[in-house]
Amino acid sequence: MTKAYRPIFVAGLLLQAACVSVSNQPRGIYEPGQVPGESTVERMPASPPAAARESPAPLSRTRPAVRSEPVASPAILALLDEAENNRKSGQLDNAASALERGIRIQPRNPLLWHQLADIRLQQHQPGLAEDLAKKSNQLARGGQPLTQKNWAIIAKARRAKGDPAGAAQAEQKAGN
Repeated sequence: MTKAYRPIFVAGLLLQAACVSVSNQPRGIYEPGQVPGESTVERMPASPPAAARESPAPLSRTRPAVRSEPVASPAILALLDEAENNRKSGQLDNAASALERGIRIQPRNPLLWHQLADIRLQQHQPGLAEDLAKKSNQLARGGQPLTQKNWAIIAKARRAKGDPAGAAQAEQKAGN
């Protein structure tokens, strides 16, 4: 190999190694106490006990419980803290940026969408705030306290857009 091609070859190897290491990173929502990368599926023993071989257990027809709010990873918790600190110090753009990073990491977390809706409302972007609060409601799946807070944001956003009738409807859904 000539010296001219050596840097390109090394760069290609580094790029390939980076792709492999990134693709093996765990993603998603973890249960409390679960370590990222740890399997949530319990392993069956190599051979079932004799009692299990004699009479098979009936299949369960119940659906697993669905959480109304996903468990936030440490990265998400850090981004929520960063956003709150930025909001308190008046740096709303930085707060929104931190929340958007959180949404890229955990897009199905309704709390992140709610917090971003609140920031957008403070930034005088009522249309965007309403859309974000609606997205949070979709993801919350009936999580009552969070959906009530989202409806309150929607009411404020509609009032800011000059829609008092829509605001009244949203306030009713918020329980106000």
